[in-house]
Amino acid sequence: MNKPILKHVIVHELIKESGKDFDHSKPYNLRKTELDKNNVIVNKLVEDVIKLYGSRGNTAHYGVFKTINDKESNPKGIGPIPDKFHKYFSLPNFNSSEFIDFSNSIMKQLFEEAKGQTWPSGGYIVFTDYISENIRFLLITMLKKKGGMSISDALEPQELVHLDLSNINQAAKINFHLYDKYIKADDSTKSELSYLSFVSKTKGQSASAYFIAALGCDKGIASSGATRALPREARNYFKSDERTKRLAESFRNKVIRYLDEKNESKNPAKLADIADLASAHLTTLAEDERDSLVEGFMKHLNNEKTRIPSEFVINKPTLDKIKNVSFKDKLYSFNFDKELLGETSDAMIFYDQSKGSLVFNNLPAEAKSKIESAIKERKQALIKKIDNKLE
Repeated sequence: MNKPILKHVIVHELIKESGKDFDHSKPYNLRKTELDKNNVIVNKLVEDVIKLYGSRGNTAHYGVFKTINDKESNPKGIGPIPDKFHKYFSLPNFNSSEFIDFSNSIMKQLFEEAKGQTWPSGGYIVFTDYISENIRFLLITMLKKKGGMSISDALEPQELVHLDLSNINQAAKINFHLYDKYIKADDSTKSELSYLSFVSKTKGQSASAYFIAALGCDKGIASSGATRALPREARNYFKSDERTKRLAESFRNKVIRYLDEKNESKNPAKLADIADLASAHLTTLAEDERDSLVEGFMKHLNNEKTRIPSEFVINKPTLDKIKNVSFKDKLYSFNFDKELLGETSDAMIFYDQSKGSLVFNNLPAEAKSKIESAIKERKQALIKKIDNKLE
């Protein structure tokens, strides 16, 4: 990935200890000016956070802003942030004062959502408006303090406090291009689109829910796209590496079986489960090699291009379409993608109903070689058998 182009960066602090309410006289510490975009440390901070986002253990849900002001599901409504973002999105140019005002509005909304609750804790909130691969993003990330130790000049142990950059506590990212596409789409198209993503740890979910509620985020319902994409992208990723290429088809089939099992039990699919399946499928590789491949696999599935959420409901009609056609008896067996099957002679796999026959077209070189070798062996066996009879 190319280095992101930073347009605006600022850090604020939400001041709250877990188990206690806010000190209402000072709930947050707001920085008045942006951070220096050219500062090496600022750039490293942003790059580290972007790299961490979507990695294993930090996979994102995909969705949109809430739009239904339903009092039962959203007692406080959808909040002001969706409208404020639209105003920020609509600005004709990058504007520092507007960026700072918008970040302040979010900090105040975080306080409003978390006040009166015991378990939520504060942290440092990093706001970044940046461009990556020619697409503009707004990334809002909460980072926590982490204790540590060092040795002083007098060779005495001393306590250190630093940012924990090994783990994203909570975060949200908005894709400006997809937001523009969404607001211009009709209702039927919108159901399969998402423009924001968010990381919210399942551990202590009630403690972290305020962050997502403050921003007005809502999980997407594009389950059809995720169901269709997961087996396809699993195969594509395995095929892209020589070490896993030969395992691509078997792993895709394993993913489809997993989706089928989850659908039968009426449970959602989870990328954490897919990561475990991938690890179990790569036992022939060294542990560090396997971990690196699975980490890359998770980033591939959860990135801005592929956009498979960390958890999604399986779409049964879509799953039925991608499940393999398989048959096995004592004489022969076959197993292939439904997508390859057709009723015309130009299909990859042509079913001729009138003759009751199945024709495989455009076979790969390896398959042809095996078939030709088998035919040659059979011919040689027949010739030998005839020769033996003549003798």
